[in-house]
Amino acid sequence: MLRRAPELPRSVNDRLNRLATSVFTSIDANDYKRGNNFQSKPTRIEIDYSSSLPLQMLLYFNVCFFPCWLFSLTFVLPILATSAKNYPAILMVFAFLFKAIIEFIRLYLGYAGNLAERMPELTAFCLLTIIFQIPLSIFLLVYSVITNADKEMQLALVFAVEIIYVTFLLLEAIFGIYAVRIMVTAQSSRFHYRQFEEALPANDFASPSG
Repeated sequence: MLRRAPELPRSVNDRLNRLATSVFTSIDANDYKRGNNFQSKPTRIEIDYSSSLPLQMLLYFNVCFFPCWLFSLTFVLPILATSAKNYPAILMVFAFLFKAIIEFIRLYLGYAGNLAERMPELTAFCLLTIIFQIPLSIFLLVYSVITNADKEMQLALVFAVEIIYVTFLLLEAIFGIYAVRIMVTAQSSRFHYRQFEEALPANDFASPSG
């Protein structure tokens, strides 16, 4: 039996929830106060499921590609760092190590947030992607292009794997933000829908006026 993935601390959850609601979405509360929006069956199905299939597909292929990226740069960057001609490449090594550590956390948060429909984890996934991973990948990509004047095979390999990773990150950022917006809307819909269902029995047992 699969165990439920551990959740983030409560204080972190609350801050990420507020961040997702204020930054990634703009919800009009009046849209959820109309009772007709929660009575039809198609609307209930839309409320029940808010995971993003495109984002999950991107995460799956990213997890498959991550070992290839990790092996390629683990083999190449130490050679560049120890080369007297490419001594500034030590910056690439630090960027690679930092990116690799964050990537383990980011992919876990993406899976947990999307599959389990956890908005804080998915928000943290988007923040790590936009703030850290995309700039680090662009740095590795641009550095390999700038210093590739001598057409070294090592830098060509760095460019090849990073251009694929940048594509993954950009698509995941787009679909991740869209998934957060859908998830915020879905959670608000569930809350107002429960209020609507709880109000129905009270209206049924209420005495008729007059």
